[in-house]
Amino acid sequence: MTDKKVNYKAILKESGYRKLLISTMINRFGDSLDAVAFTWLVYQVTHSGVWSAIIFGMNILPNVIVQPFAGAIVERLDKKKVIVITHIMRGLLLVGFLAVYLSGTMNGWIMAGFTFAVTSIEAFNMPASTAFIPKVIKQELLSHGLSFNTMMSGVVSFVGTGTAGVLIAKTGIFTVVIIDIVTFFIAAFIIMTIKVKGNNEEEMQSVNKEKYFTTLKEGLCYIKKESLIWNYCIIAVMLNFMLVPINALQAPLVKECYKMGSGLLSVIGMAGSVGAILGSALIPVVSKKFTVKKTILVFSFILGLGTMLLPMMGIIINIDQLKYIFAGVCIVIITLSVSFISGRINIEFISNVDSKYISRSSAVFVSLSTAAIPVTSMAVGWAKSILSTSTLIIICGIATVTFTVILMMINPKLDKHEEKIYEVNTI
Repeated sequence: MTDKKVNYKAILKESGYRKLLISTMINRFGDSLDAVAFTWLVYQVTHSGVWSAIIFGMNILPNVIVQPFAGAIVERLDKKKVIVITHIMRGLLLVGFLAVYLSGTMNGWIMAGFTFAVTSIEAFNMPASTAFIPKVIKQELLSHGLSFNTMMSGVVSFVGTGTAGVLIAKTGIFTVVIIDIVTFFIAAFIIMTIKVKGNNEEEMQSVNKEKYFTTLKEGLCYIKKESLIWNYCIIAVMLNFMLVPINALQAPLVKECYKMGSGLLSVIGMAGSVGAILGSALIPVVSKKFTVKKTILVFSFILGLGTMLLPMMGIIINIDQLKYIFAGVCIVIITLSVSFISGRINIEFISNVDSKYISRSSAVFVSLSTAAIPVTSMAVGWAKSILSTSTLIIICGIATVTFTVILMMINPKLDKHEEKIYEVNTI
């Protein structure tokens, strides 16, 4: 089954994978609605680009300080149960958020607290989901399974972000939040129906014999000993660092640079979904034609160029239709590049990490790779008080291109060639 089309048919024959795919799509649809609504709500309530940056930082912070510990805890638990429980908890938390919003007492501090709480729960969900994937997808179908899963998530994100602008304009934030709440509960129910094959109980019993901090330490040691994964972490840190202004200042970008409203925010979300869909669909092709190193270098350079161009035409062009087109094209270029880089690294990670360490290792990997984002978000919030949104984004585009050139000069090891398999020493 080397043909891409045949492989996609093969993974869809797997009952567990189909359910996982449907659950992911439903959950992603709700998230895409919420992403547009919440981003716009933050700016509407606070009228501040600084708060936009701070809340974005709060959205990432739990990935740094909670997820390493969450990954070690999840390693000792039933992964399916963790996914179900965290979906339900996030749904209930949204119910509380909606109640505060309807009471008219919403402010920046409450939004920051809510964001931190939701992402803290996600910190347990993410390593559980990563470890759950290999249990429902055969190893030989893993690359195409991950690609198709991401591609379909992009499709529903495209629909969701496009729908969000209309829903917000016609019905307000209330409807969007209600839909997001329902999607969490539906996704949880579908995951409950998946039957997992394999020795899940034996794996849990084996890990449960280990002390918690030993489990966490081994996850850290595993990544430290795997030079490829460590290099991927460094690259992810740098690219996440440079993408912060685009992610944190979307609403100010729309308002200040393009002089437009939530409609353009939806277009940006839809364009991002298009880039993600194309990237996911083409990852198997890129993996065959490009080495990991070439993928990272080429698309990091393109990412930098797209970032520099994004705010420029919003200032130059005065025709709304052209603004929609130009912003959309830039975002497609940016997200396509990010999809190729992150998708390739994600496949390499899941394919090469020992399944015994995958939850704790993925948690530590995410924590390390996102460590700079909260600090950068705070710095962006401060810089926003003295620099314009367009200046900040252009600076980060230039920094991305510079980083790519430096990466080419130092030539780090990014491809697997005679990597030794790491085994944790036991006493």
